[in-house]
Amino acid sequence: MSKISALLPSRGAGTRIVLSACAVLVALWARAEDSQPSVAPPPATQQPPPQPGLVDAVGRWFQDGASGLKSGMQDAQQRLEQFGRQAQETTKDVTGAVTGAVVTLPNARMITAQERCVPAPNGAPDCQAAAVTLCRTKGFQAGRLVDTKTEQKCSGRFLLEGRSPNSSDCATEIFVTRAVCQ
Repeated sequence: MSKISALLPSRGAGTRIVLSACAVLVALWARAEDSQPSVAPPPATQQPPPQPGLVDAVGRWFQDGASGLKSGMQDAQQRLEQFGRQAQETTKDVTGAVTGAVVTLPNARMITAQERCVPAPNGAPDCQAAAVTLCRTKGFQAGRLVDTKTEQKCSGRFLLEGRSPNSSDCATEIFVTRAVCQ
């Protein structure tokens, strides 16, 4: 067996194992053929049923493996379909809840624009106030925050100096990008 693997190019361990197993099977088959006594065939009237040989055993082994793989794939497919159904139901529940919340607001509209969140007295950005300001600039009385975006504002001097700025060199600004206005 080591002679066979020395002749083969270097491949993965799985390829070597399969080739080694095939070599062992061929050697056992040849030994079984040599050990059988040569007997004259029985008369045509009394033929025993054919005995399963090496090829039949390997064929059954492949069939068993294929049927096991097929049943495993079917099980996985059923689980994925069940997961998909659960995800659809959850999505319906969530969108129903969100739609119900928006529908309860009379004359509500989703507005997309950009309004900077100004710092509150405690130093944190006040994005709810920015959402109200955004809605008032569009002619509405009140607004609720839906989405924000963050940007870093850096001066051009870093580019002129040929270096990249670090986090303390740039100011971070937060903007309201969408709000529900009424």
